[in-house]
Amino acid sequence: MVSAQLGPAFVPYSAGQVHGTLIVLAGCRDQSGAVVNQHFLEYRGERRPMDFGCALRLLEEHLAEPLIIRIGGFRAGDPLPFTSQGRPLHERSFTGHAGALVLMGWPAAALESAGALRPLDGLRRAMAQAGVLHRYHKVPADVDDDFHLVVGHYAGAAPEAVEAAVGAVRGFLAGHPVELRVSRADVRIIASDSPTLAAPRFSAGLPLTAGQLDGLFG
Repeated sequence: MVSAQLGPAFVPYSAGQVHGTLIVLAGCRDQSGAVVNQHFLEYRGERRPMDFGCALRLLEEHLAEPLIIRIGGFRAGDPLPFTSQGRPLHERSFTGHAGALVLMGWPAAALESAGALRPLDGLRRAMAQAGVLHRYHKVPADVDDDFHLVVGHYAGAAPEAVEAAVGAVRGFLAGHPVELRVSRADVRIIASDSPTLAAPRFSAGLPLTAGQLDGLFG
């Protein structure tokens, strides 16, 4: 659908590149040998070493039952169970911004409870126990229960063509919802020099050891 509107201006990701990020383990090793979390340092001014053993345990615990993600089914003007970044879910379900086209879904539990339950945000918030601050939790009150997947990039496309592509996909998604089951078996730890995950330096599923994660930081 996007290619029909944008033609060669659209560069889709491969299936192996499309991913939903649960948490980013960003950091650097300090003189003590500990790996200090980048987001705690940047947003809170705190030097917090990451506890990789704790982070792995939290992943296992929070995904003991699969996380059900619903994509689509949101029509313009529908009553809102909640908003995402202050915008209706229909608008956020597919977006084109700064050259990226992004598909968005939310936990079914959050949708069915009108936001009273936020399992994905809960996982990300719990990671602070391991010294890992979620990049969209700049202040403690921030909430991020979004499950976003970049599907490709565009360059040189007319704004009206991008708008038409986004509108076409939103309209399709509104009438064709799908649910994804995200279990521990679906989680991969990836180290890449590019956010596109092209040619990652490391990619492995669970279980992993804290030592393996620590070794990714040199």
